[in-house]
Amino acid sequence: MTFAQMGDFIRENPTLTKIILSFVLILLNILVVKLTSRVLFKTVKDTGTYYNLQKRFYYTFTFILIILIIILWSESKLDLTTYMGFISAGIAIALREIFTNIAAWFIIMFQKPFGVGDRITVNGQTGDIIDIKLFQIVLLEVSAVDYGEQSTGRIVHIPNNFIFIHAITNANRGFEYIWNEMEVRLTLESDWEEAHRLLTEIIDRHATHLTDDIKEQINAASRKYMVYYNNLTPIVYVNVKHGHVVLTVRYLCETRKARITENDLWREILTVFSEVEAIKLM
Repeated sequence: MTFAQMGDFIRENPTLTKIILSFVLILLNILVVKLTSRVLFKTVKDTGTYYNLQKRFYYTFTFILIILIIILWSESKLDLTTYMGFISAGIAIALREIFTNIAAWFIIMFQKPFGVGDRITVNGQTGDIIDIKLFQIVLLEVSAVDYGEQSTGRIVHIPNNFIFIHAITNANRGFEYIWNEMEVRLTLESDWEEAHRLLTEIIDRHATHLTDDIKEQINAASRKYMVYYNNLTPIVYVNVKHGHVVLTVRYLCETRKARITENDLWREILTVFSEVEAIKLM
């Protein structure tokens, strides 16, 4: 049988034609899946991200293959636009997270709610942004506030679409200082007034010099955000809790220097209070 005769035979047998075309579509699907996996392997360095993307593309291409085969074997007279509508809907469902990540990336790039170097908290995870990719934000994790918010050395990948479903706290954008608080606990018999006076002197020495710089930043930030403070000077509050006096020191400090300032303050507090017999720390 010649090639011409074979071609005529295939054309005269629609079922055989559909079988051959189905086989070709399956081969093309396998080829595309392998090529996509190879490209992802070379471009995506994070193993978890590579695995998730590979699976999503595999499911998407498989879904498209099934739709094309159904179209091929269907005797329905539905037009091509109807089939394309089904295919588009399937792709949108299968790759919805990829599309929302890309949409979120555009928002991040153009609205700039945060940038590389900012310290953010999202979904309970705090870290310094070290990269913003098309699908994810990369953070250098920091410890909890109780442990000084120091770098843990761990890298955290957060999907971009988290900006749509989670509140994001930015400790840098617009205003680079935070209000930090320290509790100094005394016995009820202690001379709390003297302790209050000493604490006020200590915190004034450590924090007052920041006021002029902070005012400049607030003036700049107020042009973009509704940021306004009546009082920027440090203060010491007095309270009684659970049978002891609590003196709460509240002051402004740079975002990444809360632990350093606490260390300096506590060293001076312990030194000064140790010289006053009427003050007893809890």
